[in-house]
Amino acid sequence: MRVLYILPISSGAIPQYTAELANAISKYAETIVLKPDDSNDNLFSENVKLIKAFQPIHLPKKHQIKALSLTNVKNLFSFRNIKIVTEINPDVIHFTNLYPHISFVTFLNKSIIKKFPTICTLHSTLTLRELSPAKFGFVGSLLQFISIFTRRLVKPDKIIVHTEENRKILIEMGIPSEKVAVIPHGSYTFFRSYAHIEVSKHENAVLFFGYIIRNKGVEYLIKAAPIVSKEVPDIKIIIAGEGDLPSYRELVDKSIFDVYNEFLPNEKVAELFQRAKIVVLPYIYHQGHSGVLNIAFAFGKPVVVTDVGDLPNLVDNGKIGLIVPPKDPEALAEAIVKLLKDDELRERMSKNSYKKAQELSWDNIAKMHLKVYEETIEKRRYNF
Repeated sequence: MRVLYILPISSGAIPQYTAELANAISKYAETIVLKPDDSNDNLFSENVKLIKAFQPIHLPKKHQIKALSLTNVKNLFSFRNIKIVTEINPDVIHFTNLYPHISFVTFLNKSIIKKFPTICTLHSTLTLRELSPAKFGFVGSLLQFISIFTRRLVKPDKIIVHTEENRKILIEMGIPSEKVAVIPHGSYTFFRSYAHIEVSKHENAVLFFGYIIRNKGVEYLIKAAPIVSKEVPDIKIIIAGEGDLPSYRELVDKSIFDVYNEFLPNEKVAELFQRAKIVVLPYIYHQGHSGVLNIAFAFGKPVVVTDVGDLPNLVDNGKIGLIVPPKDPEALAEAIVKLLKDDELRERMSKNSYKKAQELSWDNIAKMHLKVYEETIEKRRYNF
């Protein structure tokens, strides 16, 4: 079997996701990745063939409107190189995420979809009715609207989502149930290869990691901090990631917080997850799986999550972490204090977190994908 992955961007989590999946699949099938010419080639194993067909599209985090820069507009023309798919002649094409530009150029090259079995992964099944500036900000909502609209241009044979709730949403939107498969998000264990620091067992560090946008609820973690510090005076809360932290900067007490409001290299990500005793996801809205959770699992970290979306299910109803209501600094603080003070509970959750990472190994995830690929190829062959 020859599997072709389409990777249309160079930064963020999707190159990492694509690399992990492609590396695992390459043990069982010929694997090719069509990608921009500046993305992280070192993420891929030597068994994966890389074809640099596109010019990079930059998606700035702090000023999203800059995504419409002249350079990006110019580089969009390189995506007509998607026609190279015909020369590669894959058995199946897999889009590991549908971005507006790749959706549009694929729509213009309909012969590709008609000729080859096609699969796409949707990491979110956000609908138009859920968009609001209160959750994503004005620019964020606009970009989400464009993404939702353009992904409808591609009509794949199969859609892969990460949770049953995602599948249910797509079916309610009119997608036939047989076209939707649920495959969990794999655990990001590759970050452990960068873990080379000595960590103090006595540091009471709490980590918030990821792209900072309104729906991530970082303001509630900031408000919870002084409550936590009364019970745990040496608390250190780490906020790490690109995005809109300046909106909350005046609330940040420098004696409590370590702030890294920037893109972090893999070595730094590993260092921060090593330091943390617990990882906190204080989201006010969430959908699908969570890459942050998958890094936490890889490092065996207990978590505190809010009762939104699939987060409670992903932590096994409290086995890996504690669940609190969203927008509730007091409840969030109470859960953080409980985990920091209860060593036995934290150790038990840590073991469960490691077990979850093993369950979500990329080898297991690859085998699930291979089954979907084989079924899709066979169905296309039968229909033709």
